[in-house]
Amino acid sequence: MIHMDKRGKGIFAVTFLLLLVMVSCAAYSLTLHLELLQKNSRIDELNRLNIELKNQLDAPQKPYLVTSLGVSVEPRNVTYPHPHFTFEGVIFNVGYRTAYNARLEIAAYYKNGLSAFNLSIPLGNLEKWQVIQVSRIISTSDWIGNYTITPVWDDFS
Repeated sequence: MIHMDKRGKGIFAVTFLLLLVMVSCAAYSLTLHLELLQKNSRIDELNRLNIELKNQLDAPQKPYLVTSLGVSVEPRNVTYPHPHFTFEGVIFNVGYRTAYNARLEIAAYYKNGLSAFNLSIPLGNLEKWQVIQVSRIISTSDWIGNYTITPVWDDFS
């Protein structure tokens, strides 16, 4: 059996208490570190959300073109039976700034998949909430099978 005097017991008690305090501090430090990581993660998430919301607020301030177009690639009537590409309708600038150099970019393909044409139809500058009407018949050498019409504009903000 180990025999300790009062001084040895005191040193043991102090050492034990110091060890207990160190373990408690380490556990508390680990708890604080984990809490800090969670809060940093939440801050990152809120920053991403803040950026997303700011982008949504900025979006309506910019020019933005919306189309409402009818397209025909079939024979219109007996007086216009040859292959063609017809589109007509309106383009709106639903943004709050001018859409400069607005245009329709059109890519059309024949039914066999070959490119029929690529066009850029200029529309000019469209002020906020301005509406422009378009109507165009384009003769082609064969019937169109597929096409894309994309509104394009410049934003000098």
